[in-house]
Amino acid sequence: MDPGVLAISRAGGLPDLQGAREVLRMAGVPSAVVREAPGLLVATWGGLQLDGDGSAMLTRATRRHEADLDAGDVTPLMVRGDVGALREVLPPFAAFTRTGVSEAVAVTDALGFRHVYHSHGPGWAAISTSARVLAVLGDRGLDHDALTLQSLLGWQVGQWTLFDGVTKLAPGELVRVRDGHLDVVRAPAASLQRLELDDAVDQAADLLRRYLTTYVTDHPDATLQLTGGQDSRILLSAVPPDLRRGLAAITLAVPGSPDVAIAADLAARTGVRHHVEALEDLARMPADEAHALAVRSSARLEGMADPLALAALSIAEQRFDQGHRIAGLGGEVARGFYYLGRPRPVPVTRERVARLTSWRMFANEAIDPLALAPHLREGARDRAVDRVHHLMASSGKDWFEATDEFYLDQRMQRWAGVTDTAICLDRSVVNPMLDDRFIHIARSMAPESKRGSLFLARLQVALDDDLAQVPLDGRPAPRAFAYPGVGDRVQALHKLGRKAVVKARQRWGHSTRPPVGGTVLAGKVVDHWRAHPHLLDRTTVSAVLDEQWVDDMLRRRVDPAPSTVSFVLNVANLPLGATMPATV
Repeated sequence: MDPGVLAISRAGGLPDLQGAREVLRMAGVPSAVVREAPGLLVATWGGLQLDGDGSAMLTRATRRHEADLDAGDVTPLMVRGDVGALREVLPPFAAFTRTGVSEAVAVTDALGFRHVYHSHGPGWAAISTSARVLAVLGDRGLDHDALTLQSLLGWQVGQWTLFDGVTKLAPGELVRVRDGHLDVVRAPAASLQRLELDDAVDQAADLLRRYLTTYVTDHPDATLQLTGGQDSRILLSAVPPDLRRGLAAITLAVPGSPDVAIAADLAARTGVRHHVEALEDLARMPADEAHALAVRSSARLEGMADPLALAALSIAEQRFDQGHRIAGLGGEVARGFYYLGRPRPVPVTRERVARLTSWRMFANEAIDPLALAPHLREGARDRAVDRVHHLMASSGKDWFEATDEFYLDQRMQRWAGVTDTAICLDRSVVNPMLDDRFIHIARSMAPESKRGSLFLARLQVALDDDLAQVPLDGRPAPRAFAYPGVGDRVQALHKLGRKAVVKARQRWGHSTRPPVGGTVLAGKVVDHWRAHPHLLDRTTVSAVLDEQWVDDMLRRRVDPAPSTVSFVLNVANLPLGATMPATV
């Protein structure tokens, strides 16, 4: 199991050491280092070690603006509860410390990217990097609404998990457990003042130049993840020309994608050392190996995202250097990702949420609805829309700004964040566009400034106008978005129309968009289930999935899509069967 930590606080007496070990074993942690103190038990596993002060960084790379941090920098901030300073640490970030013999503290980053969980019951409270461990600890059942939402969306929202009573630490929160009690502190939200487009471009360009200059100087061995898209090009453009020459860049070659050709062109123009790796031919992988890899990926994601996507990525990553990495994830927060129509001040309504979820959210990763047990299938879409509507309406913002907030606070946190959590101890990755100052700029702009990639395109022009004239992957060059002419606007309308057709076909045809390598891996996992049907003979599977559908799949009457296979994988490997809280 991946490195992790569990802290159990109990009022009045020592936790049960043997009971804690049994909980860990049932949750898939066969061996752990367990430390006891009056009222507090702390367990670590997977190679995670506490330092002499009882602290551990829960990410491999920790950086606050232009400076690297270590536990000696972070622990004092946690002890005094300085959540304001901790919010400035770049996501994904989390840390754990014991503050005395009977108290433990954990913190997550300002976007909640690094997933940390907590739970409590009568006389006890616990925090952990694993929701699965806490579910077994507290004998928690499944959250049926969370399950049905994930069957449509592919990931979670809010701070819910798949388990009743196990909660994810919210963005920017710090949690303490002591004497069987749990206390959560969150820094107040930063005040926002409207930022005009030109000012936003100037501020963001200056910020990224300073950030990348310092980072590449501090880590000259850093590698840029370079694609054919906009975000990684912006980061390359923010590196000063003299530091670009010789900078390493990597691109994953995906069949049918123009990424390699575009990235190679950018590398040739800038003097970057470009390395390309092809996605391994997964067709030769034995079915049992594919299944084992997918099961491990499901555990790493706590069952709350696509294990096939992570499995395919992990194979490719084995051939890449795992040192310091610069990634372009994050630009979408400034792109108006979920906009439908021209921005205007309209309220959040359930009708708009229902239309948005059908158009942009449920089309990509929804499972075959017949795979769900009838009692979950009934009203599943309405319950999912209700949960999304609640989150968007509670933002207090108009429709378009609420969609921006949903993308950042929900999709980025729970979809991108859970994947970052799975790999954040494998390699040191920085995403400069997730820096709190860049996020502040993105949140301060009016929707009209972000619509149609206007802000990001202007930012690209400001950083490097030459690279702004190189076309994107299947799209015009950024300069065309920055200063669109009549022809560019017509082309953008055609592109929007094509996207509408694709989404409509997905919706009405119940088709999904599989991850790279997902189709091959899904087929091998299904082959393994058919050869070993007892793997799906579990109480959990019977409670969530339709028994007739499972039988039809095993007997080759149904060939499930990759999204459905991912969901079944997650369900089949949930660690249910628990120890009651009184024993811990």
